[in-house]
Amino acid sequence: MKHLLSAITIISLFFTGLTSCSNDNELMTNLVVDDSTTPNVLGDYSAPIGVPNAWISPDIESPDVPEIWETELAGYYYIDYATGSDTDNTYGTPNTPRKTIPYPVPAGSYVVVAGNYNYIQNDIKLRGEGTSDDWIAGVSGPVWVVSDSENKAEITDKKMLLSGSYVYLDGFYFHSGGSIQLGSYESGSQVDHILVRNSEMVGEHDVTGGVLINTVGLESDPASDIIIYNNYAHGIGPLDSDVDIDARGCSIQKYTSNMWIVDNEFSDSSAGLQVEAGSLELQTTAHHIYIARNHVYNIAQAGIAVKYALDIIISENIVHDIIDTPWSPSKGIGFQYAPDRVWILFNEIYNVYTGIRGASDNGGAGTNGESVFMIGNLIRDISIDGTAYNDATEGIGIQINNGATPRYIINNTIVNTEIGISNGYYNSTLIIENNMISNSSFFDIKLESGYQTGTLSTLNNNHFDATAKISWSNGVTHDLASFQAAFEKGEGCISAAPLFTDASANDFSLQASSSAVDTALAPNELTLNVYEHFETLYGVSIEVDLNQVARPNNGLWDMGAYEN
Repeated sequence: MKHLLSAITIISLFFTGLTSCSNDNELMTNLVVDDSTTPNVLGDYSAPIGVPNAWISPDIESPDVPEIWETELAGYYYIDYATGSDTDNTYGTPNTPRKTIPYPVPAGSYVVVAGNYNYIQNDIKLRGEGTSDDWIAGVSGPVWVVSDSENKAEITDKKMLLSGSYVYLDGFYFHSGGSIQLGSYESGSQVDHILVRNSEMVGEHDVTGGVLINTVGLESDPASDIIIYNNYAHGIGPLDSDVDIDARGCSIQKYTSNMWIVDNEFSDSSAGLQVEAGSLELQTTAHHIYIARNHVYNIAQAGIAVKYALDIIISENIVHDIIDTPWSPSKGIGFQYAPDRVWILFNEIYNVYTGIRGASDNGGAGTNGESVFMIGNLIRDISIDGTAYNDATEGIGIQINNGATPRYIINNTIVNTEIGISNGYYNSTLIIENNMISNSSFFDIKLESGYQTGTLSTLNNNHFDATAKISWSNGVTHDLASFQAAFEKGEGCISAAPLFTDASANDFSLQASSSAVDTALAPNELTLNVYEHFETLYGVSIEVDLNQVARPNNGLWDMGAYEN
């Protein structure tokens, strides 16, 4: 199994839970997670930029297997469906296993599953009754359900329905129609404090739908406090379908909150990750979802997508090679249908038709009337390959086709595109500040004529190449000087060679002599101090660059995603 963490440098960090958060939105009370106990063992996990801490470190060590396990021990279960017996064994041992996982699994259990768990019912129901207390075998603490290290636990041709509290699933192999669903469409299956990690989910390409990792919350039984960590989900749905299949690697639905999808790998599927509450009325039921430091590639239509949701942080993901479809243009990260407080932070996106795309609002702003924030991203190598969906949706770094509320495009580096930033339709309000836009074939910025986007939008302290190409809602292409004269906008903008460190090696950090150094607006000079706003909402600072280099506190920031 592939592990994304092998490519990530991790540092030691105490990851025990967010304990304070200042915000007068009543939903923010749901963000404060349980910190009443300390993990038994502190992990070596470093949270992605802008992501609050959960109740445990995702890489917390599991309890030890008994050194001598020749007789049954209270709290320790050994399961082998093929050879075990529930009649003869209450707990089981490696030599005399139990056949099935008990239902429900009591607190303080450590369940080892060996081989193919080919349970006879249509869905495998796993329910744990764990607690937040320290783990004591057979007495208290979370429920651990782990794979045998020598005879890997497999789920084939069945869906595992996981529910309950404090359940930690580790090391399973789902394949040949096997998948995992957190929660149920039937009442009585609440889900909270769930960890799913170190597992592989392999789909099938000939399916017409389905999800490898799915959350299902109900109004009466919401899903909350869930960590999906270091898994590899791939291979579901066709990549060349003529119709929308929507077979996904991961789907986060309504009545789901406080969920961390971190350090996973998603690939080779007809859709990637999506958060969607389902309607504007239900928007606030899918909130505080953190999609961070995942590797998403070879996915059709969209790597990561958000619809009808609130307080979504998408940070430090690497998204590339997203496949175009007849019904939806290829984009690395997309948002639609008026989500509120979506933060697209410090991602690297490349080899897609559109880096970040905001599509129609479908009825206006979300219920909170807040915005989408695109900050510190590297968007590169975005180009038309001759099989265009249409010329309005290809080769664009950031395209915003909605905007009942302002869309903030701050401190991004956008290079090697056909168009750096565009607005294709609808009257949008774009706040474009502190960006580095370079090597755009046709336009650095192109706002379609016939709309009021140019009047509504702001352009300050951006860096363009020596010849800027700006079309600002009037159908005329301007260089920087003529744009400034025509519109009395563009204060602090610079048109000069960017002086990247090594663009040929995709190193778009700045040389010390670059005119983008020390010439960005300081946070308190921006139209909205998005950095302060973020910290007020979530209690975490994002005043860093794409490499996690701290931005200076003297206000002398650099344009683009990198701080010299």
